[in-house]
Amino acid sequence: MTEHTTFGIDLGTTHSCIAYVDRSGRPVVVKNEIGAETTPSVVYFEKPGKVLVGSAAKNSALLAPHLVAEMVKRDMGSRVPSDRVYHKTKYTPEEISALILRELVRSTEKNDEFRVRDVVITVPAHFGIAERDATRRAGEIAKLNVLDVLDEPTAAALHYQTMQSGTGIRHVLVCDLGGGTYDTTVIRLQDKDFQVISIAGDDKLGGADWDERIRDRLLREFTAQHPRIDPTADDVFMQDLMITAEDVKKTLSSKQSHRLGLRFGGVAAQVEFTRAMVEELTVDLLDRVVDVTKRVIDAAARKGVREFDEVLLVGGMTKVPSVAAALKERLGLETRLYEPDLAVAKGAALFAMISRAKRGRASTQQTADDLGISVGQAEAMISTNVKRVVSRGFGVKGVDPADPLALTRPMQARQIVVHLLQPDTPLPADSGPYPFATAVDNQRMVEIEVYEQAGLVPSEEVADNTKIGRGRLTGLPAGPKGMQIDVSFVMSETGQLSVHATEPSSGAELRFDLQIGNMDRRAIASAQAGIAKHDVSG
Repeated sequence: MTEHTTFGIDLGTTHSCIAYVDRSGRPVVVKNEIGAETTPSVVYFEKPGKVLVGSAAKNSALLAPHLVAEMVKRDMGSRVPSDRVYHKTKYTPEEISALILRELVRSTEKNDEFRVRDVVITVPAHFGIAERDATRRAGEIAKLNVLDVLDEPTAAALHYQTMQSGTGIRHVLVCDLGGGTYDTTVIRLQDKDFQVISIAGDDKLGGADWDERIRDRLLREFTAQHPRIDPTADDVFMQDLMITAEDVKKTLSSKQSHRLGLRFGGVAAQVEFTRAMVEELTVDLLDRVVDVTKRVIDAAARKGVREFDEVLLVGGMTKVPSVAAALKERLGLETRLYEPDLAVAKGAALFAMISRAKRGRASTQQTADDLGISVGQAEAMISTNVKRVVSRGFGVKGVDPADPLALTRPMQARQIVVHLLQPDTPLPADSGPYPFATAVDNQRMVEIEVYEQAGLVPSEEVADNTKIGRGRLTGLPAGPKGMQIDVSFVMSETGQLSVHATEPSSGAELRFDLQIGNMDRRAIASAQAGIAKHDVSG
């Protein structure tokens, strides 16, 4: 086996893909056992300890939909219990994702040419800390060394830039609409420097939502022709209808109309579907695509970027013509389809190679030998810089100083989240000390509650944010209320958030790194052992 190859993995909501960089320096997608470049992100729990992943699992959904897990990416990092039970065993989203990763690894290693160990896994740019950490844990449970978790649009732009021969500064808008998420990112490209300018996204918007609208319309058409028959309680029929809806969507991407037959309970219904009907059913989804895109454009404009050299469409859903049409008609964007199914994985493979090269302390020659590339390629990898930004707002909960009760009854006063780090702040980021104050006399302890923006835009309302961590600053000297407490946030290039709080007069301080999720090293090791016992095949 090739011991030192690194891999990029696009762990998608509906499809996943794995790629590597060959000896010529070009990223190559590894085809699975049936010769396809992408693998459905679907797991079928055939029996205890045995699972199918990919197309075979998707086909099995027609026979036993209750034993099939799909769309699990939308549950990653969820603070609401999202375990799924199959054959009386609970599986977390991370464990199910690990099974998908294991199948990608198995399929890649099938001919003994590769050994998959070091990987970069991509995530939507708008993913928060919890979702990113869950993705990293999924890789660890699959026994992979996760070098980094990279934003999908950044990966696509990295691949795009390596394929260009021109020089100078270019500004690229990447619109990534996949099966379950939509992300937009503005990136400045200059030779070997990649600087993310702004990001915006919607974690619950993707091709699956189009499929659901078409499925619901198909169901209405069937029941209109056969009003005495209700097929909704039949899981097999409903699963088949969802697959039919996806096929209709794909067919109408290249045709204006499509006629199909539906059968259930001994009766049949003929349904005529047109591209215009799909667009009418999904107009609000297109509205959300446009709104997210406009937000990222406006954010970039505030930073001085008002024109784009290229607007790249990636993600399988961008192959539907109405997406490009909406962006052109409503925002004036001239778009270009750019390897919609593969660009993200290829860019992740490049970033994985860059990460390995930069981490090495050996000479350039040794690095080249270690990675199986030329010295020139190693030098290019080491000199490449990818600068990312904060994905969401991060702050601390405190008393609203504008509330009159803040002075007289602070415990009853309105509480707000003060964002110390704003979205699109370049990484690494340091907020510097932000002054808070004690709320009551002789307060000997302060609880620092850390919140992350939960909505699409930052808000000071506590309900619009999610608590992601806390720590207690103790040992404060007795004194009147209003004693200053300085809080600062530091976020690393990889998104690790550290919190520092001090009381200047006494020197009392608190430092902590956010521990997200409930899986410590022991829990991860236990999950690794459990998933390793599964027989995984495609």
